[in-house]
Amino acid sequence: MTRYFTPIFLLLFISCSVLSAQEEQISGTELLNRSISFHDPSGQWQKVKMELVIDQEMPNGSVRPSHVIIDNQRGAFELSFVKDNHLFNWKVDGLDSTESFMDYRVITDSVRVDTLQLSPDRARRWRNYYSYLYGLPMKLKDKGTNIDPVVQSTTFDGKPVLALKVTYDKNVGSDTWYFYFHPETYALVGYRFFHNEAENDGEYIVIEGLEIQNGMRIPMHRAWYTNNENCWLGTDRFISLKLTRN
Repeated sequence: MTRYFTPIFLLLFISCSVLSAQEEQISGTELLNRSISFHDPSGQWQKVKMELVIDQEMPNGSVRPSHVIIDNQRGAFELSFVKDNHLFNWKVDGLDSTESFMDYRVITDSVRVDTLQLSPDRARRWRNYYSYLYGLPMKLKDKGTNIDPVVQSTTFDGKPVLALKVTYDKNVGSDTWYFYFHPETYALVGYRFFHNEAENDGEYIVIEGLEIQNGMRIPMHRAWYTNNENCWLGTDRFISLKLTRN
């Protein structure tokens, strides 16, 4: 039996080595697909309605609750929060039309609209912002997204990760992004962006925890830091999440 054990052992060792080498050579697209399979194995993202309550913690000690609704099937969005003792609300419908309110009133004065950021453009920017962040990594499949084929093995927040570089077509965005994934589960653990990578500007975001609903794994708390000074900018914390499929 000893004569046959050594070749079998060597065969298993070589097979494992080949598999390891293949894992190291995983492409950017394959890494993204594996992460999406982890977070959204049934492909529900495009059909769900997500209702969030988020506490935004600031360095000055203040906390601002925000109520967010992302309805992907209808293409609708809504954001509400209180600032300076006023309730602000932005809405975008499936036809890209917008409504904005302060204390349930439409502000008609153009100067106040700009000052209070109640313009249609601001409403759409809020929609794009929240849909992007809370739709990751699925949103990396959107048109105009360029996935670097080379996956990097590196560290992020002191832990080993697989890093994916992402750029965008000029009509979509100009920032350079890096997304970091757990090397075994492919869970998204953080990301960073640069306006100018050579200057190390921009920010990085550390993810903590997962909320599991309807078969989806949604990243929960997000802590924001500057790339250059490593300065904490704030943390978005899940208070509640309701996820339904239309």
